[in-house]
Amino acid sequence: MTATREKEILRRIVAQALPVPLQYLASHDATVVAQGADGTLDLRLDAADMPGLSGVPIWLGLPGIRVEVAKGARVKVGFSEGDPAKPFAGLWETDAAMIRIVLGGGTKAVARVDDSTDSGTLVLRTVTEPAALCTIEWKPPGSAVAVVLGTIGVQVSGPSVVEIPIRGIITSGLASLLG
Repeated sequence: MTATREKEILRRIVAQALPVPLQYLASHDATVVAQGADGTLDLRLDAADMPGLSGVPIWLGLPGIRVEVAKGARVKVGFSEGDPAKPFAGLWETDAAMIRIVLGGGTKAVARVDDSTDSGTLVLRTVTEPAALCTIEWKPPGSAVAVVLGTIGVQVSGPSVVEIPIRGIITSGLASLLG
């Protein structure tokens, strides 16, 4: 008997002793074909003896996190308890640009330490009539309407408006969340 034949006999004995097909006890490489509106994936498995899968949930291991995945992304597929009816996807092996991570159902980008901020615009408006005054105003980011902060008497040669953008950087954040 050859080693190959003995190996095949042993494989068959083990397979017959298992309650599920052996292939469902391993993880498999797959390519994302599409992602449904519910977040599940349609996958094409690399293994020729495994069928394509539809509606496969993504298991991330973190509550409140979901991912949006581009077609062509690479992922591992497993089967809970070796059950062919319980596939799941996880363990990404793809470029980060193919995945978007969503925290807690949010829709806005997450800022990081050293990212820039827009804190609005400081407006200095001078007038000469009825008196020489400078009004100090603040316009919130994205707003055309200014809030008057105060007025002071000044010596000016004529009316003018000076707008000063207020910029900054984020200086601290949640140390356990990095991006």
